[in-house]
Amino acid sequence: MSVERFTGGPAAVLGAAASGARRKPPFVHRPLLYIILLALYAALFWDGLLPPSAREGEVYELPAPRAERALEEVLRHPREVPFATAAAVMVPLIVGSGLLVGYVLLRAHNIVVFPAREFPVVPWTGWHLLRVTIGLFVILRAVGVGMAWLLDTQETSAFWCRIPDGVLLILASNISMLALCGFILCLVGRREGNPLRLLGLGEARLLRRIGMGAVCYLMTFPVLFIAGVLMFILGPKMGIPARPQEVLAQVALLSPAAFGFVLFSAAVVTPLTEELVFRGFVYATLRRTLGPLSAIALSAAAFAAMHAYAFGLLPLFVIGFLLAYLYERTGSLWASVTAHAANNLYALLITYYALHQGAP
Repeated sequence: MSVERFTGGPAAVLGAAASGARRKPPFVHRPLLYIILLALYAALFWDGLLPPSAREGEVYELPAPRAERALEEVLRHPREVPFATAAAVMVPLIVGSGLLVGYVLLRAHNIVVFPAREFPVVPWTGWHLLRVTIGLFVILRAVGVGMAWLLDTQETSAFWCRIPDGVLLILASNISMLALCGFILCLVGRREGNPLRLLGLGEARLLRRIGMGAVCYLMTFPVLFIAGVLMFILGPKMGIPARPQEVLAQVALLSPAAFGFVLFSAAVVTPLTEELVFRGFVYATLRRTLGPLSAIALSAAAFAAMHAYAFGLLPLFVIGFLLAYLYERTGSLWASVTAHAANNLYALLITYYALHQGAP
């Protein structure tokens, strides 16, 4: 039996090649999908999709008067802050300052502390970034409409009325970021290799990266502290009130079980999803065109802006800069995820304790 007969002959081979060339790209890469998404985004602003109370102009504000009063007491009488709260700030400030000074001295003597690794070159372009941006706005709007209905029916639903508003807020954020991560993984696909490796999650030396992330967060703590003090001084002069982030303000109102859910989200879900989006995808895409430094600054600015927290804009930019630098230095997201988790847990725990101590 001839080879041509066994394989179907040259004509069959050429036909298979032609059919492969005509193979359509995945739907997530087709322009039609993004036209549909833009139309959906516009449709989500139709008032008929909102609950009656929202259509009548009622604005949903998550109540946190107790947290607001507690923060006002802390700011009005800073010398009366409990010793444990003051120690929780001063200890990492002193340790972090020592680590930062030591790092600067070692670098001044050309001693490499954290050896750099080759950064993975990604195949994504600005078009991919535009597609993800479209997906982000659609997801945020869709989740926002869903939250409006949940809050509207919370008083009449036996199930939803038992869930605190703060937990609903965290849940909505988790759903949005998980959906966006799923969209990014579908967009990246496997055509250019393992998507998790290209996104910085294919690290073998996991414990080393986790340790590096924890140490780098401590080193950055003094800079974060200075950024917070600057916002505290300059914020009121710029019309920015000194108030806790809405998510953190809700923490003081939660039961232990609900607080445990928030802790899990802050330590696991939020760091993983936000690092995959802002560093694994956004920073890596910008770096391909702009270079490391400009991409670090721009991705940090986007990270700070997406949190929509004016009083924390400068500290958020600083932590975003650190996280992108860690990814650039290590080529792995795990160091950034660790530093992000440490920052979230610290902010959550210190706020929870301080607000409970300050509120009557």
